[in-house]
Amino acid sequence: MKLIPEWYEHQYCLIAWPCNKDLYGKIINKARDEVANVINEIAKTEHVIVLSNKEDINEIQNKTDHKNIDIVECKLDDSWMRDIAPIFYNEDKKLKSISFEFNGYGKYPGYLNDNKISKFISNYLNIPTITSDLVIEGGAITYDDKKNLFSTKNVIFNKNRKQKHNSEYIIEELKLLFDLNYIFFFENGLMEDDTDGHVDNLLCPIGKNKYLIATTHKLDPNYEILEKNKSDLIKFFKDTNQTFDLIEVPLPTRKKINNKNIISSYINFYFSKNKIILPKFNVKEDNEVKLTFENLFPNREIIMLETENINYGGGNIHCITMNVPKI
Repeated sequence: MKLIPEWYEHQYCLIAWPCNKDLYGKIINKARDEVANVINEIAKTEHVIVLSNKEDINEIQNKTDHKNIDIVECKLDDSWMRDIAPIFYNEDKKLKSISFEFNGYGKYPGYLNDNKISKFISNYLNIPTITSDLVIEGGAITYDDKKNLFSTKNVIFNKNRKQKHNSEYIIEELKLLFDLNYIFFFENGLMEDDTDGHVDNLLCPIGKNKYLIATTHKLDPNYEILEKNKSDLIKFFKDTNQTFDLIEVPLPTRKKINNKNIISSYINFYFSKNKIILPKFNVKEDNEVKLTFENLFPNREIIMLETENINYGGGNIHCITMNVPKI
């Protein structure tokens, strides 16, 4: 197994400081406050490395407790660390990385700095890296400890990603790069998801053949999509003779900020050392989901942090973080 599941021990947590004022508009300061809260919470038990544009460094220093935090100057276009960081893997008991291409989800022109970040991180951490010409965002893939990788067709094969290769090549290349047995693709992600449907809003493997999967009620516009996702995944596991246990996690009640629908999922969380850091939406599902996680992870503290202003930008806690595994 090359890919290292997220619930394994971490060496660092990587976070990028929000800088895209065109995306956040007047609420960027509120989003930065929420990111600072995430940084400070993770830094209680993990070493956090915050990447930032030069002009924002003083603000980070003022908003964070720096005892377990390093601030690294670089050039950023946006703050979705999960999508622009390298993908780390284990080869011969050594930590290595792959730098994929990033093209701003095929819709945002300002991405050239972000496309250089994966190599920057590997160089900064002195981790050997290779490059791939596949356009792959970190939030577009998730993986378990059984050589399965999960993604969404409408992301990786979307014409806006401008892949240089056909789908068959991409599948075989990913299997080769990561020594995979299977790749499973959902047809679609959440409606109105700015990423076209990242899998980190849909599914999260948590070990011991258990998988968290997003579900919702019949009146939600995502109902049919999520029901098909669940039935397709069940069929995949049965067809490949794999043991599995799907744990349903409801989507939060839909909310709007500045008349914009906020695309939200509790599955967009972060595994920290002895903790799980969940987004809090101040809706009725919060307590139900927290209880579910407490039952699933009795040895981890379940922390819920308010993130609606981060979410306004199009992502959540998982999207703004990237774990660097410890080998």
